Amino acid sequence: MREEELRRYNRQVILPDIGRDGQEKLLAAKVLCVGAGGLGSPASLYLAAAGIGTLGLVDDDEVDLSNLQRQVLFASSDAGRPKAEAGQARLQQLNPLITVNCHRQRLTAANAEAIFSQYDLVLDGSDNFATKFLVNDCAVKLGMPLVYGSILGFDGQMAVFWADEGPCYRCMLPQPPSGYVPNCAEAGVIGAVAGVIGCMQALEAIKLIVGGKQWRQQRLQPMVGKLSLISTHNWQQTQIDIPKNPACPCCSLPREQIQLQDEATTACAVSTVAEVSAAELRRLEQPLLLDVRSLEEFRRGHLPGALNIPLDQLPQHPLLSQLDHHRDAIVYCQSGGRSRRAIEALAPQGFSKLYNLQGGLALWPGELVTPADEEN
Repeated sequence: MREEELRRYNRQVILPDIGRDGQEKLLAAKVLCVGAGGLGSPASLYLAAAGIGTLGLVDDDEVDLSNLQRQVLFASSDAGRPKAEAGQARLQQLNPLITVNCHRQRLTAANAEAIFSQYDLVLDGSDNFATKFLVNDCAVKLGMPLVYGSILGFDGQMAVFWADEGPCYRCMLPQPPSGYVPNCAEAGVIGAVAGVIGCMQALEAIKLIVGGKQWRQQRLQPMVGKLSLISTHNWQQTQIDIPKNPACPCCSLPREQIQLQDEATTACAVSTVAEVSAAELRRLEQPLLLDVRSLEEFRRGHLPGALNIPLDQLPQHPLLSQLDHHRDAIVYCQSGGRSRRAIEALAPQGFSKLYNLQGGLALWPGELVTPADEEN
């Protein structure tokens, strides 16, 4: 270890559970962060600071102002820049002694194995099930540990999946959920929760690197086969043991038989749906307002006179047959993603004037009401 490295990493080198040997392992390690967003931001910052020798960022998105509330890897001046490139520059600025690789591309079944094979460990900071299953399957195929994280609202989850040492992600969740699951862009998230879970992921990666295959004999015990559930409303924490599934559709197969595939994603689809702004909506005469958020969200506040039919109840909801299919129908959710999918589901039902509220309630400038307000 060079003198400059010894000075930089001194506070962790003096820890008995790390020491010079552990720091040497960190310097030699290669870690891939899938996603440079809410989880990847704090995780990559702390991994870079800890002296992970090679860090990789894979992300095809660009920095948006709405990201900055939780994606602490970026500054306001980064808006519009590719996340992988902006993240690479920030991490190299933080620690010029390490190597940071930029993979400015979407992770797919076609490129995952080529990217993953350059690293020893993968940290999942993605925000959709399609990517999470692809990350898992590729990690199992290559025999890599996977540090998993997920956040929504004030809640977060974290686990370590390592098929050579325990279960994989598909042992816990064999297939993507069949119903609709909102992501952070639609349901919201408090930025500090991303920091909590991302930092936990970084720490688990460090523990895995230092302990290696002998982790069971170490004091540092990574959460292999354990899922930690955290609700920051009241800091309630639950830890669940995840058994290895002998019939798992992924890790029960020989590695050479694992076929990578791009699952259908629950991320926001891009479609050519007609939209109206908040100002345009105010000028319409008695439009039908359809709120497709959950009942709980609706009760917390909605547009006056709106009907609530949650997205997962479309298009079979009995109330639809009672509505005027030729009336201007404004469909909205929190940010515009769910309402787009609702319009795609409603269009075949004969509605002729369907419009998406641009930006959803997140950009609505007026007051919202509750069911109690309307009763009064």
